[in-house]
Amino acid sequence: MILKKTLILGLSIISLPLCAQKTPKLKPIKSISVSIPEPSDICYNTKTNTFFIVSDNGILFETDGDCAVLKTVKQKDTDFEAVYSDENFVYAVDESNRTIYKYDIKSLNLISSVVISYNGGRNKGYESFDFNPQKNKYLLITESNPILLLELDLDFKITAQIDLSDIASDISSARYYNNYLWLLSDEDMMLLKIDPNNYKVIQKWSLPVINPEGLAFDKNGNILISCDDMQRVYYFNNPEKK
Repeated sequence: MILKKTLILGLSIISLPLCAQKTPKLKPIKSISVSIPEPSDICYNTKTNTFFIVSDNGILFETDGDCAVLKTVKQKDTDFEAVYSDENFVYAVDESNRTIYKYDIKSLNLISSVVISYNGGRNKGYESFDFNPQKNKYLLITESNPILLLELDLDFKITAQIDLSDIASDISSARYYNNYLWLLSDEDMMLLKIDPNNYKVIQKWSLPVINPEGLAFDKNGNILISCDDMQRVYYFNNPEKK
């Protein structure tokens, strides 16, 4: 019995480093400095072939592939932390006021806004927003303490609430790409690939990037990470692209 316990303990100790080695590190292929202050989130739009970036200062930017600014629109008294775009609209999420702003994708004129109430701290509100086509739901995710994923129907009504606090210290961005949900953790400096049906972690990658806040995939499937404090965008090869 003692021998068996010793053997099990020994195997456990040996296996710990091996588990740690299962989280590979992604290395950026380049990075660029951007003129956008505190770029909190980034998304790519296939229709316009442009990127949309939001700033803590309540500004929505449209940029080219090198993140050079093409258009801007400012929303007064807001703290934009998340952005998502579809064929017709761009959605920017204000963390403090729990509001989703909907803009026309061509003119960037404000179309409407909706408040999604949440009782967490003012700076612990919604940090991520995207759409899950496999469930036909919008996804709105709080930053931390707890990390809550809210599924919203097409009328922005909450239909489900899932606690994801066990998968990361925080979530700073979410992006649906190539049939999977991808999440970014600022505090853990981690990229996570998630099953969009049950929200279980499939794989993780560590990122040698300080303050990774925004996540996007370009037209070639490569990854862009925007860094808030650093005011930079990092480019990565997609680790699954052969």
